[in-house]
Amino acid sequence: MQSVKISVITPTSNSAKTIQQCAESVASQNYPSFEHLIIDNVSIDSTQEKVLSVYSAAAKTDLCKFISEKDNGISDAFNKGIEKSSGEIVAILNSDDSYLSKNLFEKIAKLFCDENVFFVHGDVFFKDEIYGSNVRKPLLCPVTYAMPYNHPTMFFRKKIYDLYGGFDTSFKYAMDFEFICKLMVKIQNFSDHGYYYQEEPITLVSGGGASWTQEERAVHEFKEALTKNKLWTPEAEQAYRNRLRRVKMKKTFAPFGIRHLVKVWRVFKWK
Repeated sequence: MQSVKISVITPTSNSAKTIQQCAESVASQNYPSFEHLIIDNVSIDSTQEKVLSVYSAAAKTDLCKFISEKDNGISDAFNKGIEKSSGEIVAILNSDDSYLSKNLFEKIAKLFCDENVFFVHGDVFFKDEIYGSNVRKPLLCPVTYAMPYNHPTMFFRKKIYDLYGGFDTSFKYAMDFEFICKLMVKIQNFSDHGYYYQEEPITLVSGGGASWTQEERAVHEFKEALTKNKLWTPEAEQAYRNRLRRVKMKKTFAPFGIRHLVKVWRVFKWK
């Protein structure tokens, strides 16, 4: 049986400090049919040189497409990558994240042999030197409470984007959450079409990304996404207020060195 092709999309903007590990984690895959699309926002550092060096060393330069042009934010870069991708399966891997297994693509591809599987997702290892690192399992909660899945681990059938569209570029920090809200509304029993890969964490995610540094704004976009998709309920409002309260408490406590409270909460939430 012919291998399904996997397209990995990585948006970059002066990402020289982190892109090498990201690129190596894709280039090192032992799966024969994949492509890595780097959607670059006209970087002026050595981002391109580092990416091409990784693929040259792996003798896989034909599997990397480096596209450098001005974009309108992360959502726009996601959409450009999806449009230019040629694989049946699409994943998004940010420039400061990386895959944790060289056998990952091979295992993911086998799961898509089941036509009822629209997406595969799993655990992340969240690296945070400030508040503590941990393995984060997907919450698998109602979307009105929080993001049910770890988006950095998600692999989608390309036809999902073809049928329902990509990311809303008006969202700067919670575009992945809004995308899931949209699919929840448009696809009946959407969650039943997902496969939870539990063999090992899929992706290493580094704290410090846009939604992490702009956490309060991301929480506000949580409300905007639910409202846009007509999912705003009293339960959603309560969850929104609770999250906003925790963000503000964290900002208040951190300068006083009371970070262990955040660590305790994260252990409770993600275990």
